[in-house]
Amino acid sequence: MKPQPHSHSLVNQLAGFVGLSRLAFALVVGLLLVLLLLLAAYAQGGLAVGGRSGLWHMGLAPAIVVYVLGLYPRLQERWEPAIEALRPLAARPEVMDPARTVGHRGEWAALLLGAAFAVWVSSASWSTQGRWLAGYVMVSNIVMFALMALAIHDGLRRSRHLNRIVDAGLQLDLFDRHLLMPLARWGQSVSLSFVGGICLSLLFQSYETLNSLISLVIYSIMVGVSLTLFFTSVWSIHGALVAAQERELAVVRQHWNQARLAARHGLSQAGAGEAARLYEPVVVLGAYESQLLAASTWPFNPKIVREVLAS
Repeated sequence: MKPQPHSHSLVNQLAGFVGLSRLAFALVVGLLLVLLLLLAAYAQGGLAVGGRSGLWHMGLAPAIVVYVLGLYPRLQERWEPAIEALRPLAARPEVMDPARTVGHRGEWAALLLGAAFAVWVSSASWSTQGRWLAGYVMVSNIVMFALMALAIHDGLRRSRHLNRIVDAGLQLDLFDRHLLMPLARWGQSVSLSFVGGICLSLLFQSYETLNSLISLVIYSIMVGVSLTLFFTSVWSIHGALVAAQERELAVVRQHWNQARLAARHGLSQAGAGEAARLYEPVVVLGAYESQLLAASTWPFNPKIVREVLAS
């Protein structure tokens, strides 16, 4: 029997289990990591071992963890209205509800993949740092990269659910796309959230850490993910708008051809006043065809694109 997906993510359930809000839970986890760093530095000889600058660089993990855990509720708030805005347009409203569910199997896979990546990233610290600080780096990186992998998985999962909704059918109007703006805003928020995480991480980096293969891999993944999530979140809607445009164009061109043939057959026997009447539907339908061809097939406005590309 296929397992039923759960309505809450693992992080939501963990925060609920400890009885804290998402923001409070984020601050508690970040504080625990900071205390672990201070204990590791004290056990290894204090600030003289890594220096204040070295300890500052090691504060990257607590900062990113608080950022990811604290930002997630905001993204959830934008996802809900985006999906609800599509409900009146859905040909099959029953496909809307599965988009709210979360399968824990995928989440566990993302967490384990992020943890494995953290082990690879942290392996170099055992030869360059002492035992206590290297242990802290390993633990903090596992928490940080596991949460980052979970955030990537969450974005991709929502994009796949959106594709299912679009594939089930949407009754879209090319000239009334205001219901699609919440979806475009959600895609923008996800993309800018990853960009914000990248900018935050740069505050804790040095030239030596940035000029390495590991940093190149990490930042390439983050930049690629931020752009991918933005465009995949709206690409399926773009395809549905293109299909709606083509369907309406086919109908308009069919009527235009009929009006043109009727005008051509009637011109030989029509007077001056009748000729104008025969041309009128041809002109009107031709103008409407031009408006259909000029209509945008993207669910966002140019301002949103400029903001994402500028970031």
